[in-house]
Amino acid sequence: MESKQQDPVSFYKNLEKEWNKQIHSSTNSLTFTKAFGKAVENHLDHVVIQQKVINNWLIVLDIPNKDDLAELAKRKVDCEDKLDNLEETTYMLNIGIKNGHSQLNKLNIALREMLCFIENEVKDLKAIKIKSLKNELEELKRLFDD
Repeated sequence: MESKQQDPVSFYKNLEKEWNKQIHSSTNSLTFTKAFGKAVENHLDHVVIQQKVINNWLIVLDIPNKDDLAELAKRKVDCEDKLDNLEETTYMLNIGIKNGHSQLNKLNIALREMLCFIENEVKDLKAIKIKSLKNELEELKRLFDD
């Protein structure tokens, strides 16, 4: 025995096909297209008027609008970029200062070593000079004693 009822899937597919045919027959006409275009134009005119009213109220109430907020966001991003650049510059300057400090320490150590060396050389030169002066004096004494 065959059932006169269709299974639900095929029933709904047939129903969908019929509705699509009716929708296409209703909307596939120049009259519908013109009417729909006119409705869209009216809607857009209404949207423009509402935007103007809202913007006027925002100005009267001194509340920022979306353009003001967008400008503020742009300024914030610019400030963040500048802060990032400053942080990077500060970091690089700190590295340079540390390098300069270590080089100054090395130079200071080298200068101390050189100072010690020069002081020793001066002492040696004085000692040699004093010795040579003593020797010359003794020779002069011998010359006068003779």
